[in-house]
Amino acid sequence: MGAAGALPGVHLGAVGGNKTVLQFAALYAWRFHAGKEVIAIAEDEMTLIPESAPIRSDPWMTELAHWSLSALGPEWKAYCGTWPPDVAAPAVMWRMIGMDVRPLGPTSYEVQKRMTAFLLAEDAEQEHSAVLRLLEALGTAVKIPLDPTAKRYLRIADPKMSVQPEGTAESTSAQGPLTVTLIRRMSKSIAEAPLMQSVFYQSTMR
Repeated sequence: MGAAGALPGVHLGAVGGNKTVLQFAALYAWRFHAGKEVIAIAEDEMTLIPESAPIRSDPWMTELAHWSLSALGPEWKAYCGTWPPDVAAPAVMWRMIGMDVRPLGPTSYEVQKRMTAFLLAEDAEQEHSAVLRLLEALGTAVKIPLDPTAKRYLRIADPKMSVQPEGTAESTSAQGPLTVTLIRRMSKSIAEAPLMQSVFYQSTMR
């Protein structure tokens, strides 16, 4: 199920049934019990954290998700940020787990984003095969188009496959079975120096 503004083939869904309670009160009463100070929070002052939202504002992630479909096949669906409530196998979901910005000089800097992929497959064989296909595709592609019209690309670095320890729940893992770093060199504007107001010259020759 797609969403407005999503790239073709890339589905941006929100996770349902995953609300947590934020125990916060604008007004609260102080009470004492057994000599200890206790904060009593009124039930009507408790608010709910909004459901997890899909990622639409990061073109690096959406382009990576769209590109991954060419490696996995037409039967796969791709998501960004979170799984939708109606997700069905086979599907892949990309999430950003790290970002670095490194200055290269007075006019440029380098941005690095570490992405991880979670896969929902029909069985272990399909998942293993999909990870291998993605890993091989990332290793041979060198770069991913970000905006081909403007000749903007994302350089691929350090694609890795990681095996989760036995007994580790996938839902609690912050990293999927495949990670990759995307890199792009960016230009920055330089603040203009004040113009020279005057020049004074005095000859010492006689």
